[in-house]
Amino acid sequence: MAYWRWFLICAAGMFLCGCQPGAGLKGEPVLRCKGKKTIEEAAAAMRLARANLHPIRASARCFLEWATPDGSMQKENVDAQLRFVPPDRLFVRGDKFGEIRFGTNEEAFWLMVKPQLDTYWWGLRETADRCEESLQFNPWHVTEALGAVEVDSAWTLNWHDGYDILTKTGPDGATIKKIWIRACDYQITSIQTTDPEGIQAVQVQLDQYIATEQGLSVPSVIEAKHLINGQTDAVLRLELRGINRFEVDQKSLYRLFSRPSEANYGTVFRLSSTCDFIEVGR
Repeated sequence: MAYWRWFLICAAGMFLCGCQPGAGLKGEPVLRCKGKKTIEEAAAAMRLARANLHPIRASARCFLEWATPDGSMQKENVDAQLRFVPPDRLFVRGDKFGEIRFGTNEEAFWLMVKPQLDTYWWGLRETADRCEESLQFNPWHVTEALGAVEVDSAWTLNWHDGYDILTKTGPDGATIKKIWIRACDYQITSIQTTDPEGIQAVQVQLDQYIATEQGLSVPSVIEAKHLINGQTDAVLRLELRGINRFEVDQKSLYRLFSRPSEANYGTVFRLSSTCDFIEVGR
């Protein structure tokens, strides 16, 4: 599996199993509270969750597993530092093969791996927006992994066994995204996304929410699966620690969230208008 692909998946989890949940990751029973009465009420609750997001900082332990060409699963773990400034600025730096960095700002995203791969991937936001189905994840939807999905009244609302289930469908009626929300506290526990053929492609489960000093609840455990044709291609478990408010100033905004130069990387790929990463000539 290409590094850029699983890092885009990781970005969904802030670096991202869930089918129908009947319990949390720890097997805890779920209280069967009634949910919102209308999709408008549910969408309003999701808007409030997004509005209440504030800049955060955290450390993360990332456990990765992905399929190799011979069909076996390879495992790695990465320690990382994370900074997030809503709505669109993300900085993640890990240390495994050397420095690994992933980031977004209002205009672009980038992934850098050095020295083992000595490779730099990046793309413009407008290109990523057009290519969202091909990428199967938009790098700017990082707020979803914090439990705040953008929902409107075009979604449908159902209730089952203590969960509100919100579903987004396309013009042909096929499911695009489905989220499961625990009705008692209205915290998201599962997000499912399909590929262009309507087959489930990404499953994200959020658990063990922690209340910060500012009153925001953030999931400290994020698990995800990436699937190809129904088969698991990659798995990620994120454990966030030391979640605190990130005090932002202009110097840190520029230092952390400006797209770094690719000049010192041996290979550079850019997301093209055809939704492929193509090598940039030097």
